[in-house]
Amino acid sequence: MKDSIMTLSDIEEKDVINVVTGERIGFVSSLKIDTNSGQIIAITVQPSMRFMSFFSKDDEAVVVPWNQILKIGEDVIIVNVTQSMTQY
Repeated sequence: MKDSIMTLSDIEEKDVINVVTGERIGFVSSLKIDTNSGQIIAITVQPSMRFMSFFSKDDEAVVVPWNQILKIGEDVIIVNVTQSMTQY
C-alpha cells in the first residue's frame, strides 16, 4: 500500500491536466492555504509553456480551487476547469 501523504515538492512535479479539454495546464507552483483552518483552498498552476516558472508573472497563473481537483495520481493531477480561472 502506498503512502497517502505528499509533500509540496511531490505535487510540484506532477502535470496538471484539465479533464474537460484534455489539455495540460502546467505545473503546480504554489498552494493557497486558509490560515484559520489549515486547509488547502486552491492550487496555483503556471502554464506549461514556461520552463522556468520562477521567472514567470503571477498574472499568467491559473488558480484552481481545491474542490475542482478530481484526482492526484502518480504522475498527474486531474482537474475540472470549465471556465477561465485566474483568481480565487
